[in-house]
Amino acid sequence: MTNPRGYPDTILSAETGRPLHRGVKMMTITVDGQAFTYGQPGWWASIDDPSDLDGQLTDEDNVVRSAARREARASAKHSAIRPLEIRAIREACGLSQQDAAQVFGGGAKAFEKYESGEVTPSSAMIRLLLLAAKRPDLFQKGSGVPLISEADASLIRDTVRKSSVDGIYDRIYNSRPVGKHM
Repeated sequence: MTNPRGYPDTILSAETGRPLHRGVKMMTITVDGQAFTYGQPGWWASIDDPSDLDGQLTDEDNVVRSAARREARASAKHSAIRPLEIRAIREACGLSQQDAAQVFGGGAKAFEKYESGEVTPSSAMIRLLLLAAKRPDLFQKGSGVPLISEADASLIRDTVRKSSVDGIYDRIYNSRPVGKHM
């Protein structure tokens, strides 16, 4: 593992004076009775002993720690899509959190809350995000509304005909009111 900012491979613990070695320690946290295990980078007195928590983390290491806690909360809630997945989809679309809220909807702070694990997206938002994961080009800021191909338009018309709105659709688009000429 490469040390962030060129830090040394070994430092001394400020609390115990023990040597701490740079590496990734497997950590387990429990949220709502569910265990969640993740790899925590940092300097550790013992990488292999889970009970030895003598270690030191940098700001970059704390980002991993915070993300793991958000993922653990989402896992405990049995979320269909996790905070890191939401962030990855948003980034694949080239959107800031504020831009994503405008493109996808959900309110000004929606993506901040989704990515922090504070709020679980609705099932409709999850489906939209899964579509964005497959076709991020459709959701990029400034891409505008994509033009519908004739094949897509035909698919839409066929879907309408098979749905319960067929009669309404037909009256709106395919008939003229009595006594009126167009």
